[in-house]
Amino acid sequence: MILLSLSDFIGRFHPVIVHLPIGILLLGVLLHWLSRSTRFGNLQPAVRIVLLLGAISAVISCISGWLLGRGGDYDPDILNRHRWVGIGTAVIAILYYLNYAKKTGQKLPVTLPYILSVLLLLLITFTGHLGGTLTHGEGYLTQDLFQEEETKAIKKIIPDVQQAVAYSDIIQPVLHNKCYSCHSSSKQKGKLRLDTKEFIEKGGKDGKVLVPGKSDESEVYERLLLDPLEKKHMPPKGRPQLTEAETNIIHWWINAGASFDQKVKDLPQDEKIKPVLLALQSNNIAAPSKPDVPETPVAAASAELIGKLKKAGITVIPVSAESNYLSVSFISVPLKGDSAVKLLESLAPQIVWLKLSDTKITDAAMTSVAKLTNLTRLSLDHTNITDKGVAMLQPLTRLQYFNIVATEITGNGLTALKGLQELQTIYIYQSGILKADSSLLRKTFPKAIIDTGGYQLPILEGDTSIVKKKND
Repeated sequence: MILLSLSDFIGRFHPVIVHLPIGILLLGVLLHWLSRSTRFGNLQPAVRIVLLLGAISAVISCISGWLLGRGGDYDPDILNRHRWVGIGTAVIAILYYLNYAKKTGQKLPVTLPYILSVLLLLLITFTGHLGGTLTHGEGYLTQDLFQEEETKAIKKIIPDVQQAVAYSDIIQPVLHNKCYSCHSSSKQKGKLRLDTKEFIEKGGKDGKVLVPGKSDESEVYERLLLDPLEKKHMPPKGRPQLTEAETNIIHWWINAGASFDQKVKDLPQDEKIKPVLLALQSNNIAAPSKPDVPETPVAAASAELIGKLKKAGITVIPVSAESNYLSVSFISVPLKGDSAVKLLESLAPQIVWLKLSDTKITDAAMTSVAKLTNLTRLSLDHTNITDKGVAMLQPLTRLQYFNIVATEITGNGLTALKGLQELQTIYIYQSGILKADSSLLRKTFPKAIIDTGGYQLPILEGDTSIVKKKND
């Protein structure tokens, strides 16, 4: 067992080691060809050393590659070709060095070293091609040459999405773009293939990954929801990730029964998935963004009421010159507590953006905030709000932006808002939400971006900033 673990450990260094012989041998060939001229004749001793190092590193690369390939995650035919061509490369590298160093013990034609150098270049290229295929999938080295044609084939416009076959026209192109590099004929990470109906239904080494009708029990969907930094998140970090719309489409398809032959029109469609499907008709897999100001006009707020709020230090401005909807900020309000928030109730129809950041408000103030049912943006960052206060915000069904940075709100508290289907972005940096809550939150808010932060949030239109004089 210890020996097996050690061999696996050595094998994992192959992606690092393999670049050594490539670079060194290419340098050796270059120096060899340069040394043909009188001007660079003094390079000959260096060529001998470089070719020796290249041959040694090629052998080490073959050993580590052989150990890595025992994991069984690769197509056996391509793997065997890669192995033997790699070994052939190492053998030619050794012969090339021995011949150049004149240690073969026999008189060889002068042209033989140059023949070996050309053969070595061809083998390095072919070995690299097979290695790229194993790691990144078929056509990796040539995909940019035919990118336009491939894009048309994979991301085709669907003239009538309702007449499209859900799997072959919508789901399979997503899997092709984001999953095939690790789960197709050339590579089967976790012994899982996703390129045919039979292999998808079969699953991987840990069993089935698809449970028709139950996305929450389907590992192929569950792994999409994990934190990108987690090891089991798919696609792996550094690979192209599924967009929000693509994730929603996978979720819809599985819950609709994961049919491989039914058309879209024959599958149930709720109001959330309809715009996502409709977007496919314009070759745009992202659903159109929802405006964060209601489209229905509203009467102008009373100037007397606005004056009362401004007198209390509350900033009140229109969201635009053509709208009666209001943006309200407490950034200049004296730290009075919850009493000032109650003043907002009189302007409930007009207030759509509310910024309560850096105030001393408590959970009691949320009783008043909950009455502002037209709110689309709410910032509670750096306040004393807890899970109890968040639970009061369930009436805010139009809320799209929610900022709870640097609060004591936990993952369980945030899930109380699972009924807010319009939520698009939730900022949770430095809150009481733990990393372990990531999966739960992504299940609860599948349409929302859960932003863990660690950087300065963008300033929204209508926000007020405080500029402090820098001390000398």
